[in-house]
Amino acid sequence: MGALPMQDPAAAIEELRRCVLDFGFCGALINDHTNGHYLDEPQFDSFWAALVELDVPLYIHPGAPRTDHWRVLDGHPNLVGPTWTWGVEAVGHAMRIIYAGIFDRHPKAKLILGHMGEYLPFQLWRLDSRYKTLANQNLQNLPSTYFGRNIFITTSGVFSHAALVGAIMAIGEDAVMFSIDYPF
Repeated sequence: MGALPMQDPAAAIEELRRCVLDFGFCGALINDHTNGHYLDEPQFDSFWAALVELDVPLYIHPGAPRTDHWRVLDGHPNLVGPTWTWGVEAVGHAMRIIYAGIFDRHPKAKLILGHMGEYLPFQLWRLDSRYKTLANQNLQNLPSTYFGRNIFITTSGVFSHAALVGAIMAIGEDAVMFSIDYPF
């Protein structure tokens, strides 16, 4: 996976092309947001088009420092990082991408989430149920439809048989990839 300078979308596209075409990389990996910007923002639309053109996935990995202060974390440093916040932040980014209609505009775009999908495969029924109650239903499909078609997950960092079976049942075996999360 290539590492891209997402603070400059044009440079990110150039580096993506170089990584895939010149070096044979199979996609790109970013650590969540870039300086508080998320991939559903308009300046990244051409980046999504480049991913589709090259037919490679984007892996969103947690770990970028938070740009805002969550009071729920006050006095509980054990919640920060891989225990809880990293996954929630990556899920928030993925949800922004879904609800912004990225996969409707780029139906062949592929997104990978690690850590058994950062909780999302286990929330699909709720996502669909709550989406149906929204006044602004801007998507062409229910949110769950994008899983297994546009969103794929890895097992990294969650070596639980029960979670694996649940993820396979939720999004299908072809959408779940084995992975490790060294050193965890």
